[in-house]
Amino acid sequence: MAISTSKTPVKTRTKILDVSAALFSRHGYNGTALRDIAKALDMKAGSLYYHFDSKEQIVLEVLKIGIKNIIHTVIAEVEGLPKDSTSREVMVAAAKGHLRALHEKGDYTSTSILNYGQLPDSVQEAGRVTREQYEDMWRKWLTNAQDKGDIRADVNLTILRVSILGALNRLLTWYKKGELSINDIATIQIGIFWDGIDT
Repeated sequence: MAISTSKTPVKTRTKILDVSAALFSRHGYNGTALRDIAKALDMKAGSLYYHFDSKEQIVLEVLKIGIKNIIHTVIAEVEGLPKDSTSREVMVAAAKGHLRALHEKGDYTSTSILNYGQLPDSVQEAGRVTREQYEDMWRKWLTNAQDKGDIRADVNLTILRVSILGALNRLLTWYKKGELSINDIATIQIGIFWDGIDT
């Protein structure tokens, strides 16, 4: 009995986050009100406050889950490579993981990317640690590649990192299932960058 009761709020909380992520993804943070979330859940708006203090808290949770999904998927792809993999192979694996998270984890990842600029400063600041954790992974891979001589010494790694991630994130606005596979797109996109920076 006690176990069943304790699980109910967790299930409800998860359902609220799922529905919120879908609404934020479709309509944006500014275009989604708490009453919209409550209506989609067939709940009273006031009932949401039992689980979350505000819309800002909901979107922060969605934001963190979205970024963590990307981190875990990317790490799994890169750690699945042989130890003697080239810098380019690491970049392609990371890109595959990033695109797979965007495609397969849907609403959470798209909310964390497409809505970030709309979010209140306090939410952006609270989510920055997780975002920086992810970007640090790319900084490390690119720095290692440059240190090994696989990327020219004169290439600005900050601009390169931002450009790669920006290109990958654009998948959310144009990709349609049935065209090129996620793996194909990752290989092509990294190839476009790499062919311009390879020594």
